[in-house]
Amino acid sequence: MQGEPAAARMIKLIATDLDHTLLDKEGLVPEETKEYIRRAVDSGVFFAISTGRSVKSARGVADSVGAAYMAICYNGALVMDPVNGVTIYENYLEEDIVRGIVEYAHEHDLYIQMYDEGTIVVEKLRLDRHPDPDLRYADYREVGDFLEYPFFKTPKILLACEPERVPAEQAALEELYGDRVYMAQSDAHLIEVVSEGVDKGEALENLAGYLGFSKDQIIAFGDNTNDLPLLKAAGTSVAVANAVPVLKEWATYIAEGERSEGFNEGLLHYLPWLGENKEI
Repeated sequence: MQGEPAAARMIKLIATDLDHTLLDKEGLVPEETKEYIRRAVDSGVFFAISTGRSVKSARGVADSVGAAYMAICYNGALVMDPVNGVTIYENYLEEDIVRGIVEYAHEHDLYIQMYDEGTIVVEKLRLDRHPDPDLRYADYREVGDFLEYPFFKTPKILLACEPERVPAEQAALEELYGDRVYMAQSDAHLIEVVSEGVDKGEALENLAGYLGFSKDQIIAFGDNTNDLPLLKAAGTSVAVANAVPVLKEWATYIAEGERSEGFNEGLLHYLPWLGENKEI
């Protein structure tokens, strides 16, 4: 755990992961959490969803909260101001990398998922391989063999296999493409691949620059390795109780509660006025 930030720090931006962090076990935002976020936004604090999921999921969650939001999607490959229709940053994987990873996935029986303009694209949908929570909000398209399908730009490749296989498969892929891609996990059975230089931390810095905020004005929340750059880029950071150990090492606050309960706990620790029973 890093040192406690100064009590007088003024938070202007809340940036949070979705799965296993903001969302509860049912994949929803609890009503109490929605109220805290709306109070923060109504008071002038910006709310940013930072996720490996698609833009449609970010919009769906934000709509369920009922608050204006900023979006960091695909682990940082796309940064948007949806309210004003501004794309702040975007970065897509190069075609030779995409085709090479697809070939590797075919050889090693890895489930493959990509994204085309917010639509999930798979060879054949296999919920037994990856029960994707993104499907709550996003459409999907089955295309057969990716190697025989016309190339399209994708910001991220998601690969799925048995959790015990993930470390070896990721190490092998890093040996092949490690200087050209960034890989991280959002769940035990997943390997998420984006272009080199893309991560949630770089995305948060781009967003902060767009909004004119300093690192000290940001609080970030997360649970897994793909959230580590996000926490490092924020002056104040919260790891929920179910977070992986490396995230807890970097967080300025480790919540006792899991998922949304831990989010609420961390939020009220630094912005206690959000819990007051009065009009903002």
